[in-house]
Amino acid sequence: MLRSTKILIHDERSDTPEFLLKLLAHRGYKAGFAKNPAEITAMLLNGQYNVVLTNGKYHTLNTDHHAWLKSSSVFIIGITDSHTQAQDLRADVYLQRPFLISEFWRALETQHQLCEE
Repeated sequence: MLRSTKILIHDERSDTPEFLLKLLAHRGYKAGFAKNPAEITAMLLNGQYNVVLTNGKYHTLNTDHHAWLKSSSVFIIGITDSHTQAQDLRADVYLQRPFLISEFWRALETQHQLCEE
């Protein structure tokens, strides 16, 4: 079920997380917000989340945690400001700012379809 997806949001922009948390809660999703790379690591290692929506600025994760994230089943939706930033993130799906909310829902549907395979 799509609504069982737990989404971790990480973005330095102050307006994005609050808006997305409210939108996701309204749609019945469980979501959390990580303020910094240390919180991302702790929240992901606890196994609480299966999707991360991030702008990719988690470069301060140590090498082991970054490798674990890439090899885990966590689905990464990257928020980018440019196509070149997308290349650095290596996410499963990219959303370029400004993105439509319908693009975000489509990215979540992609994650759900991959989980069913």
